[in-house]
Amino acid sequence: MTISHRIDHYLKAHDVDYEVIHHTRTRSSVQNAIAAQIPLNSIAKAVVVKDQVNNYTMAVIPASRRLNMHQLEEITDSRLQLATEHDLARRFSECETGAIPPLGPAWGMETIWDSQLSQTGDLFFEAGDHENLLHVTQQDFIALMEDSQQEAISYTGPGKSTT
Repeated sequence: MTISHRIDHYLKAHDVDYEVIHHTRTRSSVQNAIAAQIPLNSIAKAVVVKDQVNNYTMAVIPASRRLNMHQLEEITDSRLQLATEHDLARRFSECETGAIPPLGPAWGMETIWDSQLSQTGDLFFEAGDHENLLHVTQQDFIALMEDSQQEAISYTGPGKSTT
């Protein structure tokens, strides 16, 4: 598999130039960073959650941080849980499990992105498979998120991870 056709179309429709970074097959964001020799905080990752009536929201956070589920619940005023692999396979059928690009608007999904992502340089993210990352400028990433809410939704340090 290569870059998701939906993401390719979405980026082209928004006139965003991107670079595809090919790397050895990996299973996690940490492995992506090592394989592509990219700082972990420069990788944006998607965490998909759902509420009690199956409304989905994509949280986009730096791969070096953890999702603050409590904060996200306060922002959405909903009780949330992580979407299951089955849920994700249905919604993101052209993407491999665990390789969802963090561009919820491409799927018409409500997206909330972490304010930490505006404090780093260029950003990298899954292309829809486990062998390619997409590289975009920070300015282009922010433009792609223009209709999405930006909030402080992540944390560092010990504690139970919700990602």
